[in-house]
Amino acid sequence: MNKADSQKRLTRNILSLTLVQIANYGMPLISVPVISRIIGPEKFGVINFAAAFIAYFTLLISYGFDLTATRKIAKDPTNEANRNKVFSEVFFTQLLLLALSTCVFLTLVYTVPRLQVDRTVMIFSYVLCISTVFTQNWLFQAMQDLSKVAIFNLLSKILFTIAILMVIQKSDDYIWQPLLFGLIQTLVGLSAFAWAIKRYKIKFLHVPLKRCLQVIWEERTIFFSLVVVNLYTTTNTFILGLYQTAEQTGYYTAGQRLIIIAQSVLTLPLTQALYPFIGKAFGEDRQQGLRVAQKIIPLIVLFTGAATLGMIVLGPIIISLFYGHKFDAAIPVFQILSLIPLIIALSNVFGIQIMLNLGMDKYFLRITALGSLLSISFNIFMIKEWGYIGTSFNWLMTEVFILLSMYLVLRRQGINPINLSYFTPSSFKEYLAPIKSKLFVR
Repeated sequence: MNKADSQKRLTRNILSLTLVQIANYGMPLISVPVISRIIGPEKFGVINFAAAFIAYFTLLISYGFDLTATRKIAKDPTNEANRNKVFSEVFFTQLLLLALSTCVFLTLVYTVPRLQVDRTVMIFSYVLCISTVFTQNWLFQAMQDLSKVAIFNLLSKILFTIAILMVIQKSDDYIWQPLLFGLIQTLVGLSAFAWAIKRYKIKFLHVPLKRCLQVIWEERTIFFSLVVVNLYTTTNTFILGLYQTAEQTGYYTAGQRLIIIAQSVLTLPLTQALYPFIGKAFGEDRQQGLRVAQKIIPLIVLFTGAATLGMIVLGPIIISLFYGHKFDAAIPVFQILSLIPLIIALSNVFGIQIMLNLGMDKYFLRITALGSLLSISFNIFMIKEWGYIGTSFNWLMTEVFILLSMYLVLRRQGINPINLSYFTPSSFKEYLAPIKSKLFVR
């Protein structure tokens, strides 16, 4: 594949992933304003507390295969034997992890008093874990064929939005939200799973239990790095729900949700599409991979930085329009966290795009682990003192610490992730050209 074809595929994948993120987080722009006004901050907090708890299990089942399996196939996407092997190992390992997760989940919700209070919501939320096994988006990502992912995601979000607007009519109906979400995600996940098998002619191979356990052991570094990242993101919500009221959890998650929407639409399409692209560049030549990563940073600073300023200024209006005046207490959360998309976008380039592609997995794990430990330690204190506002500042400080740590480690290894020569108008034109041509083609 020549350079022009590679650029076209990269642009197509970025646009497809942008559609995925708009579907994932843009459709709630229709449903959440209606639902939040019906159920109020307290019930909104209960739903998000349950979601934070379930996130631990979806993380375990996913086990970082979005990164590790993608990397295995992206290096040689035409190798059918390798594709069948990796797909089979991932699927059967995830089934094993689902069984383990279910045992742990049932034990906790029937023995831990705080979880027993909202047991029905917890159980309904757990249905999402089933969909995780069948949602093999990592395969589409590895094959750099993401248009179908966009279609399946858009379909699931349209179905969920219609269903939730029809079902949630009064405050007590809030319990049905997680169940509808999990069922629809599972249905669409099964459809995508069947389509992927047919599209890539996947043949299931026998994977013994011993091999599944070996896969779990081999991929432990990336998994634990994702665990520690989860400790200072999702765990913030979980700890807040343990120490403060559901109403405070509702205020925090209201602001956080909008930040995650912004982060996903602005940065995730770029980073997910670039991971296999940059991985291939690093596979061919270390310096070439580094140059590609360096050229992405100015674009991130330009677009995400402008969006950050806009969110800070327009925060009060955005919260009021999206949730209503019952959620005005979420305005400072949104403004404090407005820097998060920019910081995470840069740390993704430093950590995932550069460190992981250069095999610096252990450095990545150590930095995120240290950040998580600091986050949990400070979070408990800050929640007790300042409630949900303390949680907001804690997340921001943790992300800043991780970004600076990654930069310093790379520099100590003789790698400069930032090349100021690419912060020029000509460089911007070079990398915007293929996107503009794709958007405005006649």
